[in-house]
Amino acid sequence: MKRTLLLLSALLLSVLLPAANRQRVRDVDVHLTMMPQGGVVIHEAWDINTGDDITEWYLVRENLGDMELGRFQVMDETGKEFIEEEGEWDVHRSLAQKAGRCGVVHKYNGVELCWGVGSHGDHVFHAFYWFTNAIKSLNDYDMLHMQLVSPGLSAPPEHVRVTVEAKDLQLDTLNTRIWGFGYEGTVAFQEDGTVVFESAVPFGEDDSVIALLRFEKGMFTCTSFQERDFEEALAEAMIGADFGSDYYGDDDDDSPSGIASFFSILFLYFAFVRPLFKQFKGGKTKRDIAKVLGVRRPEKVAWFRQIPMEGNLGAANCVMQDIGESSGNNLPLALILRLVHTGYLRPTREVEGPLQLAFTDKDPAGMDQTALAFYRMLKQAAGEDKVLQDKEFSAWAKSHSKEVYEWTGNSLTESRSRMTISDWYKNGKYTPGGQLQARNVVGFKNFLNDFTLVDQRETSEASLWKEYLVYAALFGIADRVARQLKDIDPSFFRETFSYEADMLPQLLTTSRAFASAVRAASWRSTPVSSYSSSSSSGSYRSSHGYGGHSSHRGGGGYSSGGRGGGGR
Repeated sequence: MKRTLLLLSALLLSVLLPAANRQRVRDVDVHLTMMPQGGVVIHEAWDINTGDDITEWYLVRENLGDMELGRFQVMDETGKEFIEEEGEWDVHRSLAQKAGRCGVVHKYNGVELCWGVGSHGDHVFHAFYWFTNAIKSLNDYDMLHMQLVSPGLSAPPEHVRVTVEAKDLQLDTLNTRIWGFGYEGTVAFQEDGTVVFESAVPFGEDDSVIALLRFEKGMFTCTSFQERDFEEALAEAMIGADFGSDYYGDDDDDSPSGIASFFSILFLYFAFVRPLFKQFKGGKTKRDIAKVLGVRRPEKVAWFRQIPMEGNLGAANCVMQDIGESSGNNLPLALILRLVHTGYLRPTREVEGPLQLAFTDKDPAGMDQTALAFYRMLKQAAGEDKVLQDKEFSAWAKSHSKEVYEWTGNSLTESRSRMTISDWYKNGKYTPGGQLQARNVVGFKNFLNDFTLVDQRETSEASLWKEYLVYAALFGIADRVARQLKDIDPSFFRETFSYEADMLPQLLTTSRAFASAVRAASWRSTPVSSYSSSSSSGSYRSSHGYGGHSSHRGGGGYSSGGRGGGGR
């Protein structure tokens, strides 16, 4: 009996000792701060037990594209700051040689961020690093799409929390949409203006955290551009996504049926779903588009180099809405730029201060009703000093949301009326003459899409450059045209625009902030019955970007991340 007990004790120890020596990740807490220029600063806290046989901990950051790694720092639970090694990190050194040190391994498709664990046992390591160009500027929105916790870690985390914030900005449903992929848990807006992605159960080997956030234009000044709409990025991320409350069911992702299902979904996306995205633009079919333009494919409309629809921005905006290519911010942004370029507003800034818009004494008589009503709202918000700041206007618009909402509706009504008077629009349909004018609008957009200043500095062109930028804003391509305009030599730019070239990016950013305030205020007064009823379920709200359940699958197309990491 005694011998049997000894054998059982030895067997129990043989099972328990390896488990005691195994790596363990109790908690991962990631805090990502988005900077105004589109970079991100990341702080990761790893609460771990190293086990007995590793010398370092590392994070995999691949698929970087044009993202560039900034300074990398590490601290331990005592507050000791590790020495950042220059040159390539040597992974083949001993535990003692790596102690108190951190460094980077450069790979063909990214980097590994490494540091020595120093001693075996319990530790809390803090890793700090930053990337440029993390936020991408798309045609219609800006986007952050990153894998922030990788799958295939040496020890799957028991709990993960990722907090995303924007420096000097509050994130909410008025300016941001959010999706979480790769894990079972939640994603939610917080009262402090942050977004939190949090796991509900311990991670499995293939779990990760992929964060996708969509932003209104004007929140960031991005230098990384992608020539596509957000819906294309979202469609790629949604392949295989499941925003229901049951993520696993009886399926096994590694089973043949699971793999077959994945490839079936992939085939269906490329064979049917993606073509549908190309056929439907903003909810408009090719048949709908043909009723407006007389042709089904806007991208095939020939260039039109003159200002379309007699310069009526509201009418041109109606055309873009009717073919599904308009954002709610576009018309206010274009109007602000026109007010600047026609001398009603003057860009100004103090040394190192933000750009502001000062009202001049120019008489607004002669403006159309849409522009005049908008001008009066801006002036009322500016107050007695007649200097308009973005926060000042945002506060005014919030307290006058009904007035802003009515302006939005009236601008559409007035534009339709002007189109009817011009015989472009009758009984809810575009006339043949109206279709020609609509094609001119689209042709002008196609021209601006391909616009270049090379060999185009003739006086006749220069007189139009101000309106080029105005209409580029209406078409959602202001950044692209602005990059071309900045290539003009400074003196020539100043003579044409009456402000310095280096003010142009900030002018766009400031104007977008005003335009976003218009959209947010209008949204607050929009009847909410359809929104409330349709978004009552968690899965709907989550899949549509309002927060809720994460999806255990999907999320493709992200930057950064990779597979692997942890102890080695």
